[in-house]
Amino acid sequence: MPDEQEPVLNKQAALELCDDDEELFLEIVVAYLEDAIEHSRQLLFALEAGDAHEVEERAHALKGASANICAGPVREAALQLERAGRNKDLSQAPQLYRVFDKEFQRLLEYLKSLPLPS
Repeated sequence: MPDEQEPVLNKQAALELCDDDEELFLEIVVAYLEDAIEHSRQLLFALEAGDAHEVEERAHALKGASANICAGPVREAALQLERAGRNKDLSQAPQLYRVFDKEFQRLLEYLKSLPLPS
């Protein structure tokens, strides 16, 4: 489970991945916001439908995208959901999704506070 004391995003590490190009980082954040918000919606639909394969797929996409921007808590929460889907055991999925959603909302709040290009 994610550590609530862990920063929502390691911006320094993310900038290093972008060769310290702040503009590139912000462009990646914009793309992340577009994709991740849709993936999170589809993840919730998959959970409500009990579709373990779709849960695994959507959580996997969220895990990878979150890793790309160094958003550790969301990446970890998505990993837990991905594993549940892969194991076809969604019995813990409601609790796992609550953790994911809490961390995802924290991340969105942070990202939307950045000076994003329009």
